[in-house]
Amino acid sequence: MTSAGKGIAFSVFLLFTVLNNAFAQRIIFSFSSLTGTQSPLWVAKEAGFFKQHGLDARLVYIPGGSVVVQAMHSGELQFGVSGPAAVIRGNLGGADFAFVAVGSNKIDFVLVTAKHITNVQDLKGKRVGVGRFGGGPDYSSRIVFEKLGLKPERDINLLQTLGGQPTRLAILQSGAMEGVVITPPFTLQAKQLGFNLLLDYSKVIPHYFSSGFIATRKYIRENPQIVENTVKSLTDAMRYVFSNEDGTIKIVGRYMKITDEAFLRSYYREALLEQINRTLQPDPKAIEFILEEERKTNPAAERVKPEDFMDTRFLDKLR
Repeated sequence: MTSAGKGIAFSVFLLFTVLNNAFAQRIIFSFSSLTGTQSPLWVAKEAGFFKQHGLDARLVYIPGGSVVVQAMHSGELQFGVSGPAAVIRGNLGGADFAFVAVGSNKIDFVLVTAKHITNVQDLKGKRVGVGRFGGGPDYSSRIVFEKLGLKPERDINLLQTLGGQPTRLAILQSGAMEGVVITPPFTLQAKQLGFNLLLDYSKVIPHYFSSGFIATRKYIRENPQIVENTVKSLTDAMRYVFSNEDGTIKIVGRYMKITDEAFLRSYYREALLEQINRTLQPDPKAIEFILEEERKTNPAAERVKPEDFMDTRFLDKLR
């Protein structure tokens, strides 16, 4: 190819790139926790899958699924990451959210306690930090403690903590609380510090996904192509997570502000790959479990079924 030809080809490439960026659909996508179960979203951004599918995605960190639901309801966000409780309660109250994909079909919360707390009954009268009230750690903790015979507020003090999991772990270190609810890899750090990993919530709640990708049904109706491209981006990112250890731990480390490569590799191999959902398909049993809990106090939950909270048409097209 002549120099002139090369110049023309390069100019066409630049023009295509500029036009592609100019027509990229902008979306704001929130994530609610600095945990690896949300890594497919981070990978979709950092490895370029959103851009590849014509999306200009901005990621924002908003701790707590209940806060994410409020922001999406107001129209500030197009997509978010949330557990099932906040979505179900929002919809029962008149919202119209739907899970378009699910990053994890396993509850990943762990109750971590001070060294002198060796069983759950030792927590009677003690303080446990659960993040924001109404969020996943708080909601699931109330279910777990009830199942274990401890009534929140009467037998155990569940306290709201702001600032995310690093803050909760710091509170536990300070001695201000006897227990906190966190997830890997913070559990690995807690173990290194000598705290007790007292209770894995998945042993008590077998069906409960911890991070789903949500949008409002109104947004889905009005922007089906954007939603489809978003799901494609997340699907590509999930494949990347399972096939590219080096790239994944770099991205996870950047978002979680962890620089210890050996620690990140251990987390990736021993915890992360077990937590995330390779297919991104939601587990209807997980939603039904939450509905059963809601039906105890909310008659509106009797009139809905798990499928009312899911929209898997975009995932189904990729099978």
